[in-house]
Amino acid sequence: MLRYMGATDDSTVILTTVHDSQLVDDIPVEKLQIHDVPVDIICTPTQVIFTNTTIPKPQGIYWEKLSPEKLGQIRVLRELKARIEQEMGTKLPCGPPVKLPQASKQEGLECKREGR
Repeated sequence: MLRYMGATDDSTVILTTVHDSQLVDDIPVEKLQIHDVPVDIICTPTQVIFTNTTIPKPQGIYWEKLSPEKLGQIRVLRELKARIEQEMGTKLPCGPPVKLPQASKQEGLECKREGR
């Protein structure tokens, strides 16, 4: 989304924070998907790691990878997709339907926030 808005580009440094116990030596490149964002700097409570990654950053939103079910869970993407489709006057692609894992479903749950 940030790429689409022009807020990031290939030179944007991606930094994350994790606990030392969450570090792994390597993530095989073949396990990464087109939408995965490679991290340039990892900060833990005890160290700062510069990954020197050469893995390319995503170039935008890959609508063809988003299933209707997943898109249904992410309101900001649904709204952005609708806005782009309206501006372009055409439908954007959508990924194939998938059955989401049970943990991802929130059927019957209501989120009640003060003031809403």
